[in-house]
Amino acid sequence: MANRAIWSMRKRHEWLTTPLKKKRIKRATRVRCGLQDALDRKAVAETSE
Repeated sequence: MANRAIWSMRKRHEWLTTPLKKKRIKRATRVRCGLQDALDRKAVAETSE
């Protein structure tokens, strides 16, 4: 039996309202979908301030 029903009740249970841990994405995947460029730009903007 799949535990599908629990995800539809996420907000009803206090312990389920905590945000999920973000998934780690490998650098190669970030480069392929353009995320790495955005992260690089963000890092440069933070260091210049």
